[in-house]
Amino acid sequence: MTALLTRPAKPQDRRSAFALPGPYRTALRQHRVALWIAVGLFALCAAAMVADRLWVAHAADAFLASDCSLQIRNTTAGCGDPVRGYLDAELQFDRNLDYLGMGILVLPCLIGAFVAGPFVAKDLETGTYKLEWTQSVTPARWLAARLALCTALVVTGTFLLTAVQRWAWTSGPTLEYDRAPWYERAMYGSVGTVGVAYALLGLAVGALAGVLLRRTLPAMAAAAAATVVAVVALPMARPHLWPTETVTNTWAAGSPDHGYPVEQGLLTADGTRLPKSVCLDSAAGFERCIAERQVTGWYGDFHPTSHFWPLQIVETGIVLALATAVTYAAFRVLRRRAA
Repeated sequence: MTALLTRPAKPQDRRSAFALPGPYRTALRQHRVALWIAVGLFALCAAAMVADRLWVAHAADAFLASDCSLQIRNTTAGCGDPVRGYLDAELQFDRNLDYLGMGILVLPCLIGAFVAGPFVAKDLETGTYKLEWTQSVTPARWLAARLALCTALVVTGTFLLTAVQRWAWTSGPTLEYDRAPWYERAMYGSVGTVGVAYALLGLAVGALAGVLLRRTLPAMAAAAAATVVAVVALPMARPHLWPTETVTNTWAAGSPDHGYPVEQGLLTADGTRLPKSVCLDSAAGFERCIAERQVTGWYGDFHPTSHFWPLQIVETGIVLALATAVTYAAFRVLRRRAA
């Protein structure tokens, strides 16, 4: 009897100890094809960017080791093809950085539509949720299981893409083409933490749209539209999330250190700021306007490169707070309708 009580666990017993709980296992089984497709797409995009980054580095090393490395501007005989091949590799790498940045920028919209339709609204529309809800699975656990699976995939996949994008953008060879500045919308959203935050916001919006509408296509459309509005509108406040720095000059003020320009204008003798359009569009003429208004120079408000992470952290916190509020609203709506 003692031997029977102390026998080691069978292999299947050990496997069951690490198995996912019922609602998670059911959701994974229902949507495993879509989830595997998403995993494959994340991995494919990351691998393609890594391959292109390694290829352009190889092309740069090979070109610098050739006799044509000093002939970029004035190509001599015999260097046309090597120079053209090198510049083509650089141009394609620069374009791929832009493509991946734009992809990460629109990813929250795709996530919102996917979660709203196939993951939430479809089960509510077809009534398949009733089987789980009658088997000691509460509506909250049912929704939590789906969001947990999506969150794990979204965070892992988006973090992978942003990490690869940042590595390629910061460590790539010096290009003859001007690389996108850090504050450009697609680049800013794909080399920091805000990309993951917006992806989670898209997931939350999708969940809310799914439980509100309970129909697949309308929920997908509503989630995509709402996420587009958020992705476009929220970054408008980005320049004001951290105090700017100011530079003044007797000529047009620029943004040193590859800074993010926020505002530029005219500066009078008493320190008053005027819009630059006041004299540029003056009927009396620019020079006369400058003299009449006692303009002494220009000013420029900007964010230096050192403001990248403060801006990222503040915006990430705001977006995550909004995502949390939307997720809470989704659970409240589901609980009220299931009551």
